[in-house]
Amino acid sequence: MNKTTMILGGVLMAAVVTGGCLCTCTCAQDRKFFPGDPTPIAPTEKIALFNGKDYDGWDLWMKEAPYAKSAQEVFTVKDGAMHVTGEGYGGCTTKQAYKDYHLKMQFRYVGQGFANRAEKAADGGLLFHCVGPEGLYGGIWHLSFECNIIQGRTGDLILVGNMQDYPTLLRAKAFVNDKDRWEPRPNGKTAVRSLVGCGRVNNLSYDGTWKGDKDQPVVAPERPYGEWNDLELICKGDTAEYIFNGKTVMKLFDLVPAAGRIQLQSECHGIEYRNITIEPIR
Repeated sequence: MNKTTMILGGVLMAAVVTGGCLCTCTCAQDRKFFPGDPTPIAPTEKIALFNGKDYDGWDLWMKEAPYAKSAQEVFTVKDGAMHVTGEGYGGCTTKQAYKDYHLKMQFRYVGQGFANRAEKAADGGLLFHCVGPEGLYGGIWHLSFECNIIQGRTGDLILVGNMQDYPTLLRAKAFVNDKDRWEPRPNGKTAVRSLVGCGRVNNLSYDGTWKGDKDQPVVAPERPYGEWNDLELICKGDTAEYIFNGKTVMKLFDLVPAAGRIQLQSECHGIEYRNITIEPIR
């Protein structure tokens, strides 16, 4: 087994050559981190992940105490959208795991905040490359990467990790600038932020003024509270790109895991998700 170094898009990457095959991330995509994890598939055509009528193809989960109602009460369907009341912490997760895909969806904030988030910014989340059983993170979510959905700060990367039991399972890298946010044009002042187990990278639009309160102002390209926002996630090999209302706000590389299930959060505020599709990368 020989180790080879190569440059891809300005990123220095290590590859393994074995039996004449150059392998960068296929092993990470196909690896099972937990015995019960489904084998990831790459979509060959456009697929509607949500049928607009029920949660066929999804698993529902809510943390029991101290805030939650049952998953069936929190996750309902309204006017062809996933209607999430937000009365507790939990999520709905695709039964199937995916790799090499382009995910498209819409979300908007509705209703109100609850419990410890009643006076906080409206919140939700898109978790991807989910591995392991439900609740490994705080009894709530899968171990995963998050494309943060939150009023005034959508597009941050968050590693949803369990540092006590799995301190090194999640890994990710991103270029950041001296403003401590993702940098789309790396230069001599750019650093590589390497996250292991937990951590966060601020999105391109983050300006440092975010307070996270109930009256958090809109930050472009976000649309006003109650309006539908477009969110895209492109996962290719061990890379990921977030596109928010047509603007790329985050790019990541060296992701481990590099495939997994997809989860949408309930995070103590009303939110709706709709038009959730997955297709091959074109």
